[in-house]
Amino acid sequence: MAFKITSEWLIDLPDDFEKRVEDDKLIFWKTGISVIIAAFSLPDGTTKIELLNQIQAKLPKDALEKLVSTKGKIVGLGYTQFQSLGEGKQRLSLTTFTASDSSCLQTAFYLDDPTNLDWAKSVWKSLIFHPESAEGPAGG
Repeated sequence: MAFKITSEWLIDLPDDFEKRVEDDKLIFWKTGISVIIAAFSLPDGTTKIELLNQIQAKLPKDALEKLVSTKGKIVGLGYTQFQSLGEGKQRLSLTTFTASDSSCLQTAFYLDDPTNLDWAKSVWKSLIFHPESAEGPAGG
């Protein structure tokens, strides 16, 4: 099912996810998987490529894998890493940034089972972007 994130962004997740809004973030979860999404506008005078270059320069040194995605008018950057949960437990995370000419989604997938990584990557790559149209009177 496609869930509306903003007027421009949708994410397609199975119906069995619960959802809530907390601290301006949209949180989806079910047993073993959490997805946290924050949307923000691009800083004035910054292009989507410049933004992703700035983010890339700050990626964690312990990133396991770095990912790049382009689809139509959106571009993306992501990375995976293990996070310590204490008591010797870890979970895999996929953190992504997907940018249009006007906005960016930061999406984090937290996976108790690392075999869910391919699913998380497919959800990230299938984010839906519908730019707001600037419709006005014809002929001005």
